[in-house]
Amino acid sequence: MLLERVLTRAGHSVVLVDTAEEGLTRLKAEPFDLLVTDKNLPGLDGLEVLKQARTVRPSLRALLITGFPTPETQTAAHELGVHAYVTKPFGVHDILDTCEAAIRASRGAA
Repeated sequence: MLLERVLTRAGHSVVLVDTAEEGLTRLKAEPFDLLVTDKNLPGLDGLEVLKQARTVRPSLRALLITGFPTPETQTAAHELGVHAYVTKPFGVHDILDTCEAAIRASRGAA
C-alpha cells in the first residue's frame, strides 16, 4: 500500500489487487504499463505471477520485490525478463525512480 500511495502521489494510476489471481485476471482484461509483485504471496508466488503474466503480455515491464533475496530468485526473475529485482528495505525515492523508469521504457516500447 505504501508503493500505491507513492505512485499515486506522483501522478500515476494504480490498480491494487488482493490476490495474484485477481491481478492476472485484470491483466488479461486491460493493458498496464507496469506489473509490480512481491516474491512471497499467498497462493501463487511472484515468480509464478510473472510466468503467467508473460503468457498474457510478453512485453510487459515488471518489478519483483523481495525481502528474502537469493541468487536463485534473482536469476529466475531475470530469466523472466523483470525490469528490476528490488530488495527490501528500499528507499521510497529509489523505488519511485525504478517504477518511473520502467513505465517510461514501457511507453517507449509501445
